[in-house]
Amino acid sequence: MANKLDNLFEASRFMLPEHRAALIEQDEARDLIKRPEVDDDDFGEMCFRVYDSTQYDYALTVKWFVPTKGELGTLEEAWGIVREIDAVRNRFKLVSDWAADWINVKDLVSVVK
Repeated sequence: MANKLDNLFEASRFMLPEHRAALIEQDEARDLIKRPEVDDDDFGEMCFRVYDSTQYDYALTVKWFVPTKGELGTLEEAWGIVREIDAVRNRFKLVSDWAADWINVKDLVSVVK
């Protein structure tokens, strides 16, 4: 009986759906970061490596920014070979054995050979 009395207020506590949604949103926002700054020289080198991967068929490790809420978002990373470059939409297709991702050029953070 003592256990039920100890947890009486904890068991009877409830949360409104709006409050729960606000707490979940706050937890998600805690993990988000601002868009990283990439200078022009690094950006040019990254674009050269992406183009070079299509010509010489070698794999790259690409890290890019995925916007979630305005300027806040997360970083994603993938490994593969660049198979297509879409100049109209400014993106390229990174293909690996298990996935294919279309990545916007403006969202590039790093490209490593």
